[in-house]
Amino acid sequence: MAPPLKGIHLNNFRNFTQRQESFFNSHTLFKGRNAVGKTNLLEAISFLCPGTGFRKDTISNFSNQDHKESNVIMNYDFDHEELSNHLKIELTFQEERWSKQYFLNDKKIQQQQLLKIFQLFWFTETDKVFFIKDTQYQRNTINRIACYFEPSLFQLLNKFTKLRREKKKVLQTTQEKSWLESIDKQLIEIGEKIISYKRNFLNEFQEFLKNENNQFFQFEIQPSFGLEHQEDFLIKFKQDLSDENQWPKDHKLQSDHDPQKSIFEITHQGKKLSQLSSAQSKLLILSFLLHCAKFLNQQKITIFLIDEIFDNFDMINIEKVIQYCAENKFQTFFSTTDNFALQGVINNLEIKEIT
Repeated sequence: MAPPLKGIHLNNFRNFTQRQESFFNSHTLFKGRNAVGKTNLLEAISFLCPGTGFRKDTISNFSNQDHKESNVIMNYDFDHEELSNHLKIELTFQEERWSKQYFLNDKKIQQQQLLKIFQLFWFTETDKVFFIKDTQYQRNTINRIACYFEPSLFQLLNKFTKLRREKKKVLQTTQEKSWLESIDKQLIEIGEKIISYKRNFLNEFQEFLKNENNQFFQFEIQPSFGLEHQEDFLIKFKQDLSDENQWPKDHKLQSDHDPQKSIFEITHQGKKLSQLSSAQSKLLILSFLLHCAKFLNQQKITIFLIDEIFDNFDMINIEKVIQYCAENKFQTFFSTTDNFALQGVINNLEIKEIT
């Protein structure tokens, strides 16, 4: 079966002045020495998710070192809903600042439209460290996955962030009561929608897991206060917003009462990620991501990326991952250094030597 993502063409991206790759198999392994651009190719594919790729780098750092102020252009050819499509993402340097634009079949679109076409999941060296140690990184990952379930959540989260910044500026300057009340009214309206969407995502995901025979690596979900007790949460959320206005130096919105930060925790046999061994924590994260991908895999292009796969997983688990992705019709991309060799044959896998 031909994969949905047919190819990419990069101009002035990272270490590539020009780079073109075509994909004919469902699974692709980028293989080569260190620093030849294997991870950069995976990163370019991850731009199919709104944002700036899985490294979360600033836009100014993507252009090739030899052409720092030249435009970065990423072209993607893919099939969706039985039609051939072309996507161009252009990073442009104008008037001393960088901007990012998206063009689908030559028509300009907003980045959140990608959520209706693609859903990207990745496991990288960064995930291995920060998903375990950094609650914000974990929160952002789960928020992104929830946006695949409900694409309008993406815009709500961005609007919520902008309003929180605006309120902070008002509290630090004029502290004008009517302005603060106007901002709070918007925050409450958006916050209620955010919590509602996240609860819907969690409830349906948990229902899916009840009927799913997880033979990869067992995990449990521990909902946050906001996802478990919505009414009490919203009361405390509104009270925190009000307290900020009265005592701006002493009070701020608590993380436990923040709709944006309200997610859930994943555990294995009751143990948190930080309490597991390195091997167990990696398998837990990967198992969670794989099951999210299967749950959400409806009429969208699902792509799974794993950087340095042989460094992170043994051959038995690698074969399990590829089999799971194949059964659920995910397109997968992996990378490895050239001193690793595959044992046995994996069907529908293309190995690309990157030099």
